[in-house]
Amino acid sequence: MPRRKTKKREEGLSAIDLANEEMGYVLSLIERTDQSLFLTGKAGTGKSTLLRHICATTHKKFVVLAPTGLAALNVGGQTLHSFFKLPLRPIPPNDPDLSTRDRRVFDVFRYTNEHKKLLRSLDLIIIDEVSMVRADVIDAIDKLLGIYRGRQERPFGGVQMLFVGDLYQLEPVVTADDADILKRFYPNPFFFSSEALRATPPVTVELTKVYRQTEQAFVQILDRIRSGRLTEQDLQDINKCVNRHYEPPKDEPVITLATKRRHVSYINEQQLEQLQGDPITLYGTIEGDFPSSSLPTEEELTLKQDAQVIFVSNDKDRRWVNGTLGIVAGFDQESETIDVCLSTGEVVTVEPCIWDNKRFSYNEQANKVEEEVLGRFVQYPLKLAWAITVHKSQGLTFDRVIIDFSEGTFAGGQAYVALSRCRSLEGMVLRAPLAGRDVIVRREIIDFYSRANDLEIINGSLLRAEAEREYAQALRLWNARHYTEAIGAFSQALARKNELDDPLFRRLLVSKLFEMEYARRREEELRRELAEQREVMRRLAKEYVLMGNDCITEAHDAHAAIRCYDKALTLYPDYVEALVRKGKTLAGLNEITASLSTLNQAIAIAPMDFTARFTLGQVLEKFAYYEEALDAYRQADGLNSQSRSLLKRLIALCEELDEEDEANLYRIRLRKHRDQTGHK
Repeated sequence: MPRRKTKKREEGLSAIDLANEEMGYVLSLIERTDQSLFLTGKAGTGKSTLLRHICATTHKKFVVLAPTGLAALNVGGQTLHSFFKLPLRPIPPNDPDLSTRDRRVFDVFRYTNEHKKLLRSLDLIIIDEVSMVRADVIDAIDKLLGIYRGRQERPFGGVQMLFVGDLYQLEPVVTADDADILKRFYPNPFFFSSEALRATPPVTVELTKVYRQTEQAFVQILDRIRSGRLTEQDLQDINKCVNRHYEPPKDEPVITLATKRRHVSYINEQQLEQLQGDPITLYGTIEGDFPSSSLPTEEELTLKQDAQVIFVSNDKDRRWVNGTLGIVAGFDQESETIDVCLSTGEVVTVEPCIWDNKRFSYNEQANKVEEEVLGRFVQYPLKLAWAITVHKSQGLTFDRVIIDFSEGTFAGGQAYVALSRCRSLEGMVLRAPLAGRDVIVRREIIDFYSRANDLEIINGSLLRAEAEREYAQALRLWNARHYTEAIGAFSQALARKNELDDPLFRRLLVSKLFEMEYARRREEELRRELAEQREVMRRLAKEYVLMGNDCITEAHDAHAAIRCYDKALTLYPDYVEALVRKGKTLAGLNEITASLSTLNQAIAIAPMDFTARFTLGQVLEKFAYYEEALDAYRQADGLNSQSRSLLKRLIALCEELDEEDEANLYRIRLRKHRDQTGHK
């Protein structure tokens, strides 16, 4: 569910540096605009702290997502793939599964009604560790939000996106098969290369003040490593920490970071041997083709009581996620399960897990990505964890750490991530010297960061947001037909931020005008449809009125006639002729109250209807309400002064009430009418 501020989240309020100008920009953009933005910064600049503060204080309904289970756990959120039900394969921009044609997207992404409501309710989506998110994933999210929120003309369906992460750290994991597909659509796999963000770039705010490391010299070295400006002196200073034979104190846990998984495995196996007790080896099974390099854990997994382990899969019951740490508490050979004590103290029972090795390919003719299961691996979802890969260490901080570059680095950001995990140079030990080739920085990332902290863009976004509120107010006033006030509000918005030269704004304005025009046309169509339906009902009602008249003239059955008139009124409640006929028939049955009520209802619907008022006068006269009848006849005369029948009733009533002068006037009019028409 989307979250709002609660007392449990108040802890984020006091940790933020209120004097940090860049953090102030981010908070203003979040609270005062719907502009998507990218919050970045080197390691230790407070990105996580600011993120917690935003979650604790924002008034917006939001969710926090991340690319991996461990990253999601760290921010108290959910993985991108589980939230959006995304496939693990590449998702090209023209993927048929994202098409609304034949409702394909709704068949593939079967969101519950509750999840659909959640998507429609969100104001803000936060994606942490975005450096590891591929461009195609961002485009898929953009399309899904547009479709399920019914706002495909707006980026991300009108949801504000907050991307958090450091692109100089770990990059997206892209296999060779994935890369072969994605290169057809994207210049690189980074999130900012998505079509959605190339069309509408986020505002980039980079935090620059470092809080993790207090040694200024170390901070500057890390900054140069991060941006690929490493000097020879930097290498010398870092390599002073090299100690190939360093052994950590027995009473002080020190974790090792390494770039290769196999090296991490070696360290963990050495630590395992030092534990008391007999080892237990758990044999995994491989069916078909499953390369050893792709195994999520060892095929022959050896553990001991009290071994430190890490989970390598997400639990379907959500007891743990990929990256959860624990201690082996026991083995049950009969049930073939392992008990693991989590950091929370909870002991969970672990069973074997199944992984599939899939191959993805792009079918040009079908215009879709196809997958094939090549093999399957079954094993307990655990690994030893005295050492972890640099990839797994992202977001963590240590006072002391051993960094092992003996096998070099192979991905952008690895060296920087590893070195920046430690608070100081004194707390860091290198097993092998750092070489210049170990520092890998992508040129496209440097280019993208050139737009960070652009005050013109930041202030422009804030001004635009204020102007958009005024534009919206102008539109509301215009729709309410307060045209003078609307023009004033529009002029004020233009003065604050003239967007008429912005092609995107013009397109948005045209879109809004089109929406208004569409709404007007639709309203006209509905009115026509309603009028046509009313005409059909009126015609049907007319048939029942004629049937009622026949009941009077042919069958002399007043009750049957009233039933027909009632059916006519059920079809067309405002049918005045049916009301008049019913009122007159009720009078014939001496039901004076019902008759007068029905006739007055007809007059209320059609005050200018002559027949209704004349019939009312006739009924009143029938029951000797002469003065009231005369008043009704006078009103009918005002509607039709040429009715001979009415003139005769007026003369008769005036004579009855001794209104001789008025009677003479009606006699004169009646004689003129006879002379003009020749009627006696």
